[in-house]
Amino acid sequence: MSPREAGARRRKGLRAYSVAVFAWTVTFMTALVLLPPGAHTTAVAHADATSVTVQGPPVWLPATQTTGPDGTVTVSQTQNLVDQVVHVSWTGFTPSTGGSYVVVGAAPGWNTVAYPVVVYECKGTNPKITDCYGSNHYGQTAAPGTVDGFEQNAVATGLNAPDFPNNELAAVTNGDGTGSLDFEVYTASQSPTLGCDATHQCSIVVEPNYGGDPLGNGTPDFSPNCNGPHAHDFDVPSSVQGGNEASDVTFDSLDGLNFSGGEQCAWQNRTVVPISFAPVPGACAASATGISAEGMPMLDRALTQWVVGSCLAGNNPVTVNYASGLTEPQARTDFLTGGPGADVAFTSLPADPAASSARPYTYVPLANDGIAITFAVDDPVTHLPIRNMKLNARLLAKLLTQSYDLEAFTGQKADVQSVAGNPTCLYNDPEFLALNPTGGAFSWPVCPGLSGPDTLPIVMGGKTDMVHQLTTWIMSDKNARDFLSGTPDQWGMHVDTKYRTSVYPYPIDNLVPQDSTGEPIDPTTGRAIDPATGQPVDPQGTSRDYGVLKSFEWNPIQDGLDDVLRHLLAATPTCVGAGYLSNVTGGHPKCAAENLGSRGVIAIMDTGRAAAFSLPTASLLNDAGSYVSPTAPGMASAALDYVTDPKTGTQSLPWGVAHTAYAGDTAAYPLTMPAYAMAPTSGVSDAKATHIADFLAAVTDNRSGQSPGTAPGQLAPGYVANTPTQENQAGVAIAAIRPKGGPGPTTTVTGSGPTVTGSPTTSGSLVVTPVTVTKNGTPSVSYLTSTLGAGGGGVTSGLTGSSSKGAVSSSGPVRSLGGSTTAAAAVGNATADKAGPGRLVLPILLVIGLVLVAAGPAALFLSAPGGLGARVRGLRLPRPKRRFGK
Repeated sequence: MSPREAGARRRKGLRAYSVAVFAWTVTFMTALVLLPPGAHTTAVAHADATSVTVQGPPVWLPATQTTGPDGTVTVSQTQNLVDQVVHVSWTGFTPSTGGSYVVVGAAPGWNTVAYPVVVYECKGTNPKITDCYGSNHYGQTAAPGTVDGFEQNAVATGLNAPDFPNNELAAVTNGDGTGSLDFEVYTASQSPTLGCDATHQCSIVVEPNYGGDPLGNGTPDFSPNCNGPHAHDFDVPSSVQGGNEASDVTFDSLDGLNFSGGEQCAWQNRTVVPISFAPVPGACAASATGISAEGMPMLDRALTQWVVGSCLAGNNPVTVNYASGLTEPQARTDFLTGGPGADVAFTSLPADPAASSARPYTYVPLANDGIAITFAVDDPVTHLPIRNMKLNARLLAKLLTQSYDLEAFTGQKADVQSVAGNPTCLYNDPEFLALNPTGGAFSWPVCPGLSGPDTLPIVMGGKTDMVHQLTTWIMSDKNARDFLSGTPDQWGMHVDTKYRTSVYPYPIDNLVPQDSTGEPIDPTTGRAIDPATGQPVDPQGTSRDYGVLKSFEWNPIQDGLDDVLRHLLAATPTCVGAGYLSNVTGGHPKCAAENLGSRGVIAIMDTGRAAAFSLPTASLLNDAGSYVSPTAPGMASAALDYVTDPKTGTQSLPWGVAHTAYAGDTAAYPLTMPAYAMAPTSGVSDAKATHIADFLAAVTDNRSGQSPGTAPGQLAPGYVANTPTQENQAGVAIAAIRPKGGPGPTTTVTGSGPTVTGSPTTSGSLVVTPVTVTKNGTPSVSYLTSTLGAGGGGVTSGLTGSSSKGAVSSSGPVRSLGGSTTAAAAVGNATADKAGPGRLVLPILLVIGLVLVAAGPAALFLSAPGGLGARVRGLRLPRPKRRFGK
């Protein structure tokens, strides 16, 4: 075969392959777009290796009034627990009657559902009912001689009731005998009376109510009758008048009168699953603090595991005092000024390279974090939770700018001018509905009126990198940018005029409500009037606040991300009632929590919290036109697309920039960002420098801090490990931090680079090089982006993370991250050291050289028709599966 024929055959094969890949991609993506969001799937917390399945109680068979086979109970995680959600499920239970779902706290309520299931968190591994958090008996003292804590003494003054929101949950069993719920477990920090920690085990108790007569309604002496004749005469309301003993999830209690509590029969059917908790920083032995650190609340769940792992390390323990409540801007300021609490500052954005610093410093990549748009939204018809949602930058811009006309109502004569004519909320916005069709399978919530729930997102107040990154991403999108400037969308919705970028320019780093207007007010009566007729809009005067209605809509939370999480879990919007005053305070009461089954709240938080609590998260539109959710693969793919800032050496996604790896990456989650430690390269004692280096070496070690898991020292769920480029930077930086000539542990990593497939092109100072990227076994062309130096002759800085697009391989070459003391990575000093990126030139050029050296032989090897390269390409190698926490 001639070279010409071989080339033609290769081109023909390549064209056929490209057509096949393109057709498959179109078909697959079309299916993703056309399939409606899954509305009626139950929440599922991530299982791990400590998931257990145990024997449950014998099933009660109402039709024959007998018991049947034993059921089973499964808990998704039972060890290394923190304050988080676990998935509890069961099989072989008695199906609940009275409907497949009931809204807790709303009429007709649980008294219409027979055979419900209750789940408790209880103290100890063999708990009594008095040990179960949320039960009517919790904390009481059992009378002498009683069984399992029933027949309590009279309730004493100052009863030790739950000291954190009640986490008891009730659920129904489906017709096939299965059921499940997501259940939050509390540590001793949330519930001191439970006291669950690394040295005190607790339990999850699953308790089906199979009926019986615990109150003795059918016995002459009112003694309990759980299993004897006629025990089940009072099970359900339809059996005999007044019967509802199998329809009770609160359980009647006649304590103090020497009667059994109504839970006694149900308690006999309980299943107990012991659980154990991970150590927390308080479990570390008291010692002198090795490092004081602060900043980046988004990273705190990862840092908690790292800090505990470091202080408990047998060979080289380091104690870290971490202040997670301080946001990144404050932490950067404290670090630069040499504050005593900021030996290290955690951040996702770099400090101003021109800012003065008390000491030289460098950035150490720790992991990759993300911003998650979480939600608790229920179908108003079935009351089942909706688990999937798509959002784009413009929809988020609408939510963050108070642009929905929440105060509009039927028959309204005048409207709030800043949002007049806009949809009343997200769920009837034509753009949202077009993006999230239901196909008749479910329904989105009905939009609120004056007394309805607020749909503005629950967000954290104060200056944060999270807000800056979020609003920067929004402004990178042309549709969102045009909307914010005042251009209506194609359905006619416009931005709230108080938020136009001409008066309130994005990006911002602090979410502050800008609109407090309302309908026009008659100055003589103080009531809203119709500008056209001059007549009152509200003749009865039921609201005294029409003129300032929008000031009640939205109040960003000032107490941090944990409070954002709590508000979402409780489905409590952060609005204030506009139409009435409190009789107690004379002010406006906060909006009430929404009932489970009729929720419609959205919150913005970090991916660590979203993963730990198994929260539904929205899929967001990336630059490649795909909607991607914040899963570990989506975040890991995005991290490989980072570009490097030549001034600081830090990385970020190039939102809105064409011809970058990210612009063509359909798998990338767009709100992914790196997490850094700002650490001094000199100006501290050798002992402190050693502590800092040792801690950061453990965090960046792929045998511990970069290994996903829930054990101390591992990478917590919701975060993804460093890319090979980040690993290289971490190694160089840690070497610069460590006292010169001092011994230190090394960190091993594995990885492989891309294959260069074409010649680079230059546009201004931007160099774009085509590279072959393989994802899920499918090769495609992506781009490596770098920046030319001032001389224009070569790459001096700015190598992107896309240069490490190759998949990490456990069998690849091993290289040390101990670093070289001659390759210092400091990027700041007392006069803003400009040499930082230059010190990255050597490793960057080395990586590029290795790629180029490998590219030529690899291309010849792989392209030879019928040769060894073809045979290698035909192999199907197994690929490791990755997910949060595993």
